Amino acid sequence: MWYNNVMNTDKLKKIIERESYYFYTHCLTEARKDGISPEDIIYCLLTGKIIEKYPERKRVLIYGIILEHTPLHVVCDLSQKGVLFIVTCYIPDERQWIKYKKRKR
Repeated sequence: MWYNNVMNTDKLKKIIERESYYFYTHCLTEARKDGISPEDIIYCLLTGKIIEKYPERKRVLIYGIILEHTPLHVVCDLSQKGVLFIVTCYIPDERQWIKYKKRKR
């Protein structure tokens, strides 16, 4: 299956190291609202972990920590081989997440 064979954090890091990534305008707009820089997002992708996979859309949700211990979620689209589209990012609401890594039911 796509999400088991194609995407893992090592492959994600290689795409970023090749600078084969693009930000959606929506992502940059949302980041700006929360005081998050593009560099923060890339740092999150390089140091974070995939916490959810959405194989039907070829997307993943990454959790990481940025400056001052701020949690960050980043949604990435991998529908084009070898290219990463950074769809959106947000600071997760602790009322909806367990340790920011697992959705509360």
